Amino acid sequence: MAIPWLHHYAARYIPHCVWNWICEAAEDVALDSESANPGLLISGDDKRMRCGLERIDVTMSQGRFDGWWCVVGQEGYTSGRHYWEVEVGERDWRLGVAKASAVRQGFRPLNTDTGYLTIRLERGTDLKALTVPTTPLPQNQVPRKVGVHLDYEQGQLSFYNVEKRSHLFTYNEKFTEKLYPLFGTVEVVKDLVVRPAGVREPCLCPGPCLWN
Repeated sequence: MAIPWLHHYAARYIPHCVWNWICEAAEDVALDSESANPGLLISGDDKRMRCGLERIDVTMSQGRFDGWWCVVGQEGYTSGRHYWEVEVGERDWRLGVAKASAVRQGFRPLNTDTGYLTIRLERGTDLKALTVPTTPLPQNQVPRKVGVHLDYEQGQLSFYNVEKRSHLFTYNEKFTEKLYPLFGTVEVVKDLVVRPAGVREPCLCPGPCLWN
């Protein structure tokens, strides 16, 4: 079920049937601590992250971020539909996917030219998709919980404001390599949290909902 029309309806409420179809692809995503920037603190259950006050002494490798404060998921995808939700901070974060060939070292831009398909919040209000050039997103739609839906065969990566059940942005391209969930934050107080797959936000319908 491809949904190519979604990019025309940014900040619009997603119909029940489409939202339920998206959530059917929900799965538990865990952070890969072996890829985490040494400045990040990863929780023991690999579900929470934030910046520490000092860099951790870790083994460096090509798979570990040493510039941007990022980490990828433990599992990469080469087929199928996958959906995960993230509680983000209020100042600066990024979410999306990293291609297997994307370089993780240094401070080069993490955008479509370097193998990253992401959205980012800067300074608490500047929400954008890191296309080349960047694509500004509605500032009144800055989310606190973000849903990420990957449809590998259809070549779609979509982002949603979970609490408002609204569409934020969709990347469309032909995927040819493994894609890893990507998470980034610079917050030192509030954790970025990968939500359990079974958690669902309450419906926005007034009264009992017949669609869930």
